Amino acid sequence: MKASDKSRVIATCAYRSCPWRVRASLCPDGHSFEVRKVYSTHSCPGVNRAGNKQATISWVANEIKDVVKKNPDITPKDISNNLETTYGLSLPYMKIWRSRELARDIMFGSVDENYMWVPTLRLELLNRNPGSHITYMCDKKSNAFQRMFVSFKVCIEGFIVGCRYLIGVDACHLKSKYLGVLLSANCLDANNGLYTLAYAVAEAESKKSWEWFMRNLSESFGCEVPHLAFISDMEKGLGEAIKLIFPNAEHRVCMRHLWKNIKKLFRCEDGHILRNLVWTAANTYKLNDFHMKIEEIYKINPQIYNYLGSLSCKWSKATFSKYIKNHYNTNNMSESFNAWVEEARSKPVVDLVDMIRAMLMEQRSQRKQNSSTWKGLLVPHVEDYIRDITTRKEQFIIRLSTSVRAEVEGLNERHEVDIEKKECTCGLWQLSGLPCIHGAAFIGTTQNNLWHSYVDDHYYTYRYVT
Repeated sequence: MKASDKSRVIATCAYRSCPWRVRASLCPDGHSFEVRKVYSTHSCPGVNRAGNKQATISWVANEIKDVVKKNPDITPKDISNNLETTYGLSLPYMKIWRSRELARDIMFGSVDENYMWVPTLRLELLNRNPGSHITYMCDKKSNAFQRMFVSFKVCIEGFIVGCRYLIGVDACHLKSKYLGVLLSANCLDANNGLYTLAYAVAEAESKKSWEWFMRNLSESFGCEVPHLAFISDMEKGLGEAIKLIFPNAEHRVCMRHLWKNIKKLFRCEDGHILRNLVWTAANTYKLNDFHMKIEEIYKINPQIYNYLGSLSCKWSKATFSKYIKNHYNTNNMSESFNAWVEEARSKPVVDLVDMIRAMLMEQRSQRKQNSSTWKGLLVPHVEDYIRDITTRKEQFIIRLSTSVRAEVEGLNERHEVDIEKKECTCGLWQLSGLPCIHGAAFIGTTQNNLWHSYVDDHYYTYRYVT
């Protein structure tokens, strides 16, 4: 306060060089004051830098709740920018952080209270989805929530009837107050769409949590699934869990993560030749070619050769089971799931579980509606594939051995094709269940070129819509 008496009030900014100033004089009524002069622009850092006492946490939370509702993960920095633009406020970081947490509680309910609704949610989901496998686990000592597993009966039935049996398993981090991880099991349907079998919230990624997840997944199936395969990113404890719960299942490792691990362990960032050899060995369908590339790797780097030989999981297409009818060696399905549920990962456990449930049901409904318009015997993805391989410009020479066997020679390769057994020495047909380009060249010369008869029945429309 610069000056004050019965007839006037003069106030200036506490910051010495700031020009802000206001002058008020007593009005004729003898009670009121009227502002006569004001210079309203501050050039100082501002008194709000220390935190405006009137801008309490509850007031800020109420002001930002709509913004937090639209974007629960908004950063304190972005909130600070909004407050400074709108109100000229510049508040301490922790005050803004606490305000954001309070705003989340106002809009979505308390995170702590959210855990209390887990038993209720489980019962409600089971009532709506009879026969589903939904369970949760609490800490034996503190009785605090620890894990929750969800697998809907309709999803498992769809997997058993209409999907190829390669399951991608993965974990991603949650972003709510108590963090934790989201475990998931996904596969691809006949039309190469993401298909989720199960998901779970757990306290951390460990051998115990993975074993618990895989055991519940096994119980969800309700029967032994023949010729089952898993693909993963070499998560901690997952390999042991798969071997324990599914001892007869094939375990593949995602090649992208395997190569990343090789670079980290052996410091071969600039190993362009080595990288090409490893990836070529991973993507070949023929065992002879695979062994040739492995020997070349040994000559360049025996350590990597020994490392690859020590892996308990499979990483080359040449070694994959022919019964799965899926030749993929990357875990893209899990990456797609993690990106798909990005928004849900910031929610408290009950909201997260129910939000993913709603997304799955909406996805299922949309796909059922789309598939009702399909007219062909094969799913659209396979029809597009066949159209592609039959319209390529490659030239092949077909030398018949019998009516169902032939030698197919291209510019740089020669293969034996048996269209009755659905086999080609290139290996693709047996592994994927889809005719390779050599098989397609032979089929195109026969009188019986009904393409669906050369495709594995996992790709038939009737299995997709069942």
